[in-house]
Amino acid sequence: MKTSARNDFTGTVSRLIPGAVNAEVELTLERGERIVAIITNGSVTALGLKVGSKATALIKASWVILGKGLEHVRLSTRNIMPGTIESVQEGAVNSEVILKLDGGTPLVAIITNASVRSLQLKTGDEAFAAFKASHVILAVE
Repeated sequence: MKTSARNDFTGTVSRLIPGAVNAEVELTLERGERIVAIITNGSVTALGLKVGSKATALIKASWVILGKGLEHVRLSTRNIMPGTIESVQEGAVNSEVILKLDGGTPLVAIITNASVRSLQLKTGDEAFAAFKASHVILAVE
């Protein structure tokens, strides 16, 4: 499978909570990190998802928000993942930031150069990636 999403994480469905219209699906990655997705019940059925199923989470780099010092901050995102900045590649307007999550999985974010400067992001810094569960697309083979 080839996609334009910079972040594709393969894992196992570790929790599945159906609701009236949507379901919460927790995916445990190979290195132990967990990603929560909110998808429709119809998608759960179409993908054949159940606890123990293999799936891939797709997250566009532009959907990832970066921050520092979020240990005790409350946000409206289900996915807040700590890590260490592996690289910052500045472009004309935006920068590509690669965050190595605590489990070792790399996650790519595209943020403005102004945000890189404002947050003073540099290689080796501890930071957090945040993204909404509704921004996670699930796929199966």
